[in-house]
Amino acid sequence: MEWDLLFFLIFAIITVAAAVFVIASKEIVHSVMYLALTFIGVAIIFFFLSAEYVAIIQILIYVGAVSVLMLFGIMLTKRRLTGGERI
Repeated sequence: MEWDLLFFLIFAIITVAAAVFVIASKEIVHSVMYLALTFIGVAIIFFFLSAEYVAIIQILIYVGAVSVLMLFGIMLTKRRLTGGERI
């Protein structure tokens, strides 16, 4: 087995697992962090496919902008914790 294929499979498995954790996580902040990991995994897969420009744009826009925007949106809104406390 070639090393390229092995690393591609490893990053693909990590990306799919992170995407599953986005859905399965009960904390929304954890979901956003897993979503950022998914975006990074997709960017790495783009590098393996020799699409470096798309990978860099993926990191800049989706990881750098969308994920940070979601985190700020979550942090700046009021929410209830599982115990009923309000933050």
